[in-house]
Amino acid sequence: MAEKPFFVVPLDLGTITTGNERANRPASHLGEFLYRGMVWQSDGNSNLWVCCDLGAAQDIDFVALLGTNAQSGTTIRVRLGDSQGEVDGTADYDSGAVALISPTPATVPAQGYHSHLELAAVSKRWLRIDIGGHSGDFSASMLVVGKKVQPGSYYEGQWQRSVRDLGGVTFSRNGVAGVTAGGKMRAAVWKMSWLTESEMEENFAPMDMAIGKSSPLLACFDPAATSYRQARTYFGICEDQPALTKLGWNRFERQFQILSLF
Repeated sequence: MAEKPFFVVPLDLGTITTGNERANRPASHLGEFLYRGMVWQSDGNSNLWVCCDLGAAQDIDFVALLGTNAQSGTTIRVRLGDSQGEVDGTADYDSGAVALISPTPATVPAQGYHSHLELAAVSKRWLRIDIGGHSGDFSASMLVVGKKVQPGSYYEGQWQRSVRDLGGVTFSRNGVAGVTAGGKMRAAVWKMSWLTESEMEENFAPMDMAIGKSSPLLACFDPAATSYRQARTYFGICEDQPALTKLGWNRFERQFQILSLF
């Protein structure tokens, strides 16, 4: 059964250190949220860890590595604490080593596998991620850490998924094709039509102010742990200007039009 969608504005990852990185593909790339091709890549499979000092305690209940080259045996461990010493040892929150690919997507994703970890909200400054069970170099595109914005209601029954082709074809007057190469990006449109006044004022209005049209957002359309979850997870920008519409007493609507980097 489908679950209610949620949204995460990624936190600035602050100061990032690691035990293994290539000079031209450092761990700092995990915080470059609009550049999918700027990846963290290791040199071999030893000391696969990343540590982030967020600068101050932040509310966190979601952590995800996006666009990884994970294998069936690759594991991820997440620790959250008040100091580097805690996350390097016994942390207040410790996920333990869990499968990074879980559940396995129904189709092989073109831009790599995502991890997905939801946890009871904590307020912590330090984050550490350890990768285990991997063969060869490990790579990941982005690290999304933050607090979920999740409404108490579902989206409307009608929604749309599409593919945006950034290339094109034109034809000369003689019918000769001129092809402009371009990437293909996933897109989705849906409406949340049953938001309450408190959800609007306390959650969605601040989120919209943070992202506008140019800052990234993770949108998990259906977080149910099925083989379709990754295909229903989007990370990118809102193409339309964020707007909340009042439909009636204590009822507001927000349409999302997401263009995804993955």
